[in-house]
Amino acid sequence: MWLKLTGGILVLLVCSWIGFRLAARCSGRPQHIRQIISCLGSLKSYITYASMPLHEALIQCTHGTSGPVADLFQHTATLLEKNCSLSPQQAMSIVLGDMHGRLMIKEPELEIVNILGANLGIMNRQEQGNYLSMIIEQLENIQVEAARLRDLNTKMYRYLGICGGLAIVILLV
Repeated sequence: MWLKLTGGILVLLVCSWIGFRLAARCSGRPQHIRQIISCLGSLKSYITYASMPLHEALIQCTHGTSGPVADLFQHTATLLEKNCSLSPQQAMSIVLGDMHGRLMIKEPELEIVNILGANLGIMNRQEQGNYLSMIIEQLENIQVEAARLRDLNTKMYRYLGICGGLAIVILLV
């Protein structure tokens, strides 16, 4: 009797935990996109107005941002500073590969960030500012869609985890 009760509670807790983890992952995506937009806005200012070198601008743009998004830009800047033969696209690709599970972004955002890396540092300041504005606009559109999906799916994942755990417990008893 006690073994069934303990097993049932453990199954319910694990299923609930899985549901809450999926909900947290779903709600983290718009936040990471928002942080990337914020960093790119700062980067645009540092490139167009302050005329900073790219690696310094990448480090400076992360002030006020923490977590994986700040690490993305800071590690990219570190790679660019240490290895001058790397292009920004190569450095960003290396860092994105290293941070695969930590960043809660999906394919459209990854594609935009890769394209951003390919075009960083190859244009003059004015063109770079216009390009960053275009990237920010695209990311804002994606962020609106991600927020909509977050609102739809967060509760569903939580309820699905709890109800799935209850269904398994009922089947086992």
